[in-house]
Parts: sequence; structure tokens; C-alpha cells
Amino acid sequence: MIIIIIIIIIFGPCSLSNIKDFFFYIKKIIKINFKINFIIRVYYEKPRSNIGWKGFIYDPYLDNSNCIIDGIYMIRKLLIDLIKKNLFLATECLNFYFLNFFIDCISWVCIGARTMNSQLHREFCSNIKNIIGIKNDVSGELKSLNDFKISLINKHCFLSFNNFKIIFGKGNKNFQFVLRGGKIPNFNFTNIKYIKNSIIVDCSHSNSFKYPINQIFVFENVYNQFKYYKNNINGLMFETYEKFGNQNILNKYKFISVTDSCLNFSFLNLIISKMDVFKNN
Repeated sequence: MIIIIIIIIIFGPCSLSNIKDFFFYIKKIIKINFKINFIIRVYYEKPRSNIGWKGFIYDPYLDNSNCIIDGIYMIRKLLIDLIKKNLFLATECLNFYFLNFFIDCISWVCIGARTMNSQLHREFCSNIKNIIGIKNDVSGELKSLNDFKISLINKHCFLSFNNFKIIFGKGNKNFQFVLRGGKIPNFNFTNIKYIKNSIIVDCSHSNSFKYPINQIFVFENVYNQFKYYKNNINGLMFETYEKFGNQNILNKYKFISVTDSCLNFSFLNLIISKMDVFKNN
């Protein structure tokens, strides 16, 4: 029996902050001769451990005006424009009410490290057909991944998040585990070899100690794991944008992330140039 392993690469800025700049980035992406399936990150809201900028959908003008209605309309138009370009899109599900406005445009839904233990998120995801990327929690422990999986694939009865209708979720078997590190990185082969489900390695966040250049070292490690060992790695995630690094919320500079630091476009091209190993295995 021949087993075909589909490898994907998920990339884009840490968060959306300027639609015009983002479109400039997308136009450059479209010109790349990709050798592998890819999904673009459109992260319109951001998790916060305490307080901070919660994302474009809450504050599209970056001025604390909280024009959420404007944010919803702008994101919806952006997503439609992107799928017209035949792009597959990913986002993180923090607020299920927001996702209901966009779910028909999204292929891959990430459940973040701070929400992956939420029963409400598990119930909501059990009733949608999108692929669910389940991140390990902030500690880096992997046991909770399996807990989410068991809840996700099973049936649920819960109250709709839009009205008072009772929902009977049938379960969702479209999922991947996303290893994003914790107290220490967790992309090493000793962790991965025991995971029997599809794996996406997040090359950023705690796996890179939040230093963007370290995403390259994570990629090199996963590259060699895929080349020399048998495991269930099915993709990688990167935080990349037009320019390297980040800036504060004043957003004075074009094409630079206002949240986590990102790799620049040149590094993305370097990564893509080495993707043949994934295509040929």
C-alpha cells in the first residue's frame, strides 16, 4: 500500500494590522513558485495573558476607538478578496462569535495554547467542518492535546453561540496537533515519535524562544527529522512578513509586525527553496 503524506506550510504575519501592507505582501507571495501546499495566516484577533492590543477586528484603526463593526466588515471583505485569488486561509479561534462571520472563508482553524482547555471551544469545533489545529498548552505538555482530540471527535449537545437553539454536534475528525513549545521547545524527535496523529510544528513561539531567527533552526531540525526518520509531521508554521522584527502599536513603519517578531520575505524564500525534501518523500 502506498501512503501519500500531504505536507503543508502555514505562514504569514503574527497578526493583521494594516490591510494595504498585507495585500502588498500577498502579491509577492502569489508570484512565488511554490513546491508545496500552503495556507496564509490571517490572524485578526490576538490572545492576551492579561491586557494588550486584542487585534485588528477590535481596533482596525489602531487608535483604541474599538470600531468592531468596521473591523468585521473589513475582515470579511479581505477574506473574500483572498479566496478569489485561490488562496487557502488560516486563523485562530478566540471568539466564536467572530468566527461565525468568516467560517465559510477559512480552511484551517487554530485553537491556541490559552484556549485549548476550554470546553466551549471544544464544543464549537465539534460542530464545524474546518480542519482544527490544536496547539499544546502554554506549559508545553502534550497530554492535553489528546484530551482535546477525544472531545473534538465525539458528539456534543450545547447551546448555540448565536441564538438559543440547541446544537447537536456530530464530532469533527479533521484535526492536527500543533506543537508550539512551552517551558522548553517540544519539536524534538523524542516527543514527536510517540505522537500517532498528524503534526504541525510551529517554528515560532516557545519553540523559537520568540526570537524570529530561531525559526530557521527549528525548520532545519524538522527538515532533518522528515528526511531521516519516520514520523507524522505533516507541516510547519512560520511567522513571516515583508520585513524582519516587530514594532510597537504606534505602527510608524510599513510592513513590520506590531505583535510578535517575524522573519522577513527573504527568509521565507530560503525556506521554500528547501521544500523539495518534503515533496519527494
